[in-house]
Amino acid sequence: MRAFIPPLLAAAALAMAAVAAPPEPRPPAPGRFPAASDDGAWAKLPPRTQTNPPLPEWARVLAGPLPKTTARMLELDYLHRVENPLGPVLAAKLRWVVADTLGSKYGISTANGDLIRAGLTLPGGRYTLPRPADLPRDEAAALAFARQLTAAGYTITDAEFAALLRHYGPEKVTAIVHTVAYANFHTRIVLGLGADGAGPPARPADAPPPAVRFDPDAGAKVAAPARPAWAGLKAATGDDPAVRVDWSKAGADDLTLSLDKQKGRDLRIPLPDPARFEGLAPREKDQAGRILWNTVSSGYQPAMTRAWFACLSAFYEEAKVDRVFTNSMFWVVTRTNDCFY
Repeated sequence: MRAFIPPLLAAAALAMAAVAAPPEPRPPAPGRFPAASDDGAWAKLPPRTQTNPPLPEWARVLAGPLPKTTARMLELDYLHRVENPLGPVLAAKLRWVVADTLGSKYGISTANGDLIRAGLTLPGGRYTLPRPADLPRDEAAALAFARQLTAAGYTITDAEFAALLRHYGPEKVTAIVHTVAYANFHTRIVLGLGADGAGPPARPADAPPPAVRFDPDAGAKVAAPARPAWAGLKAATGDDPAVRVDWSKAGADDLTLSLDKQKGRDLRIPLPDPARFEGLAPREKDQAGRILWNTVSSGYQPAMTRAWFACLSAFYEEAKVDRVFTNSMFWVVTRTNDCFY
């Protein structure tokens, strides 16, 4: 478990049980799930000190069933789009590449709006990815990495990663990985929900993210709706997911050999100096000491890592998902992405 990139991408997909996009994504039908009004959605979210700006459709869909998670997702979205350590331009371009790869018009429009607000002049108001030869070498490498990590992360070679590391250094490369992982996570949420901004009241996808901070101490006052008992869901029927027939061919011995081979690989990125962990909260420090991708992420980009885990923790608290179900979903996602994790 030395290379940390695929695990982060798989964890992002798992957190909201978002499955990998099909090879040729089709635009989802709008209105797949009911969206509350702005006032109705804000009434369900935790307290905050700011006024209530218009919410994107995905937040109005999720505010009812997952209010705390939605609050953390709004904060996470703002961090990635406005406070990203890569700067608003490179961060938006990375998210644009992810959205383009996954066929998300909503994600493309969101990135376009952020680029315009960052001061870029876009012909026709739309960003178009230039040829690699027309870009600075570091930017071309980062955008190519984003597309490859989104479409087939397992094909990234050590040499390709080393080249990116030479351009940006470990702190920014960690931020690039987090940004691409977040863009995959958020884009698949929007695609899965069909929350493309078209539902009434329509809010342009290129609008800025709501700048809100929620009161974490008041979170206990916010309750998600009761969940049906998992025992009652076991009788549910439906079409089986498409599964590659070759998945069952690998026996336990083959899997063990593959895992041992992965453990023996050299690190792609140098580990942070232990002094970087001194300012972390006890739980963060513990996770950084036990899980290698946490070591890298918390050491180089603690704010990004903290915001992600706040979102993940809120989801597990509210969703009350069955561990067998989540582990099975994790297996499907990682297997679909050919991720060793």
